[in-house]
Amino acid sequence: MRRWIQVAAAVVSLLLAAQIARWAGLDRAVGVLCLTSLASLVICLRLGWRQALVTASALTLLTIPAALSQGDPAGATLLMALTAFALGVSARWQSQQFYWLMVVSVCLLITNSPLPESPSASELIRLAAAVLASSAFTILLQSRLVPREQGSAASPLFSVAHSWRRSAAYGLLLATTTLVSTPIALQYHWGIAGLWLILAPFLVLRPFVRDAWKVALHRSLGTVVGVLLVMVLAVLLPQSLPLQIPAIAAGVITVMLVVRRGHPAVMLMPLTVTIVLLNSNHADLMLMADRRLQACGLGIGLALGVMAIAHPIEQRFQIDQAG
Repeated sequence: MRRWIQVAAAVVSLLLAAQIARWAGLDRAVGVLCLTSLASLVICLRLGWRQALVTASALTLLTIPAALSQGDPAGATLLMALTAFALGVSARWQSQQFYWLMVVSVCLLITNSPLPESPSASELIRLAAAVLASSAFTILLQSRLVPREQGSAASPLFSVAHSWRRSAAYGLLLATTTLVSTPIALQYHWGIAGLWLILAPFLVLRPFVRDAWKVALHRSLGTVVGVLLVMVLAVLLPQSLPLQIPAIAAGVITVMLVVRRGHPAVMLMPLTVTIVLLNSNHADLMLMADRRLQACGLGIGLALGVMAIAHPIEQRFQIDQAG
């Protein structure tokens, strides 16, 4: 029964996020709000409602500068670099493994903003309010309908996992990738495909480089397989079926994998499908598939390159410490 309630909570949260976008007069923001809702749900599940509320509030604050940065590669790069560094610092409390889900929405706002190039103050406020409303409702619904089981209490809000030095180094590693990926995505007008170029390093990189190679391989495969699944769906799905339906189904699968504590690489498969379907139409599913694969490949290559540079530096530092 609990699993069915969890499925219902996920479906209602995603449907309401889409409806909030329409109520706000922001039909193009359906993808952003649904992904924000999904991220809030996963963070609430794994870290508790307090941390979910913290990340939802942070995303709300980032919404306006992210939406304003379209057409401004320098501003978008600075915003992504600061966001990446902050995410890296959150590794001190081992929160980055779920906080990165909110980065998806930030990347989406930068690469494929639902607002016009010169949005009005009213549009910006409505978008930020819609992001906060969809997140808050999801957190409330999850915490009320599916209370945490005994023995699975949320992680303490400030439970230290890594040193400040390690967390800051991880943040610099992530920020370095955005200094390369964000200008390429925006200056060459990659659009929604640019999302994958910027996002891929966030999926691959880990706080300890020496432990990251196997994780990088698994997560890279999970992301690429997710894109390939979209290509299969592009052939199989009837043209009359709204893509929001399979997107929500994939989102629910993602949530259930989180509930069952499935392998992160496996979770990335349906999550990738969800992200793509929420921001596509039938016409460009196959048309954009090669660009998505290319962007994923470049992003993963960038992450692996940064890891290759950072690994000997990390080893040298550890030798110096031991000496």
